Amino acid sequence: YFIFKDIIIKLLSEVFCMNRFLLRIVRIFGAGNPAIHKAIEYYGSPEMVCNELDKGDYRFLTDKGMRERVSTVTFEKIDKLILWCNKREIKLVNIYEKEYPGMLKEIYNPPVILFYCGDLSCLANSPLTVVGAREITPYIEKLSFRICRDLSKSGVTIISGMAKGVDSVAHNACVYEGNPTVGVLACGMNCDYPYGSSILRRKIILNGGAYISELFPEVEPSREYFRGRNRILAGLSKGTVVFQAGKKSGSLITAEYALNEGRDVFCVPPPNLLDRRYEGVIQYLDDGAVPVFNHDDILEFYRKNY
Repeated sequence: YFIFKDIIIKLLSEVFCMNRFLLRIVRIFGAGNPAIHKAIEYYGSPEMVCNELDKGDYRFLTDKGMRERVSTVTFEKIDKLILWCNKREIKLVNIYEKEYPGMLKEIYNPPVILFYCGDLSCLANSPLTVVGAREITPYIEKLSFRICRDLSKSGVTIISGMAKGVDSVAHNACVYEGNPTVGVLACGMNCDYPYGSSILRRKIILNGGAYISELFPEVEPSREYFRGRNRILAGLSKGTVVFQAGKKSGSLITAEYALNEGRDVFCVPPPNLLDRRYEGVIQYLDDGAVPVFNHDDILEFYRKNY
């Protein structure tokens, strides 16, 4: 009885209702679609967006697929999704809640709702984003582990993208010290990507961190989702550190998002200026990125400038 009573109370709560509206809107529009914010601003609330869509007002829907989803994405399906997430300890936080990451709320086109596991409160601890190549050199592997470990020991929450290479090293450096770290997925919460990452995810939770996604739980990874993931990576923190990046590296997309949002960009200088695997880093250092040789370079930068 008490279990059902708690579920009923939750179903009737204000937050639950808001999540229902926002999840339906995201399912119809697509995660990361900036038209979501335009529609909410135009109609006045997520509830009104849903009401007007059901009345046939499709002015913000740009293709046939979106219009078709108005009738197929029902609140019944959304309710089942919420209960499914609840059973698997996948939490939801929407942009109107105080638990929503404050720095992320400030960017252009923030996710209106996030799926997550773990504890988001660690994002209050001077968060810093770390990005870099998947195929890393031994030099960068050692240096990124040491710098991320020392930043973590200094009370900085490291954010990264849960991918292989620098991302994985950054997260593992934190959990090695028993400290929280936050991973941002380019897939749904129910996907083990990259393969075997479920082990790292468990370590992150056990050490007080979290992993998050704006995508629905069943969504498989795809190239189109990485750019959206990168804007979240840059938006969650006040600065982004690039460890190794070629000229066309996806890490530079995160750095570019950071610059566009007025956030800081740090780069680790390469051991060899002629090595093409570092061309992107060299470009950003030429353009004024802060060079980093150890963790204290970053801490000292913030002591002097903030």
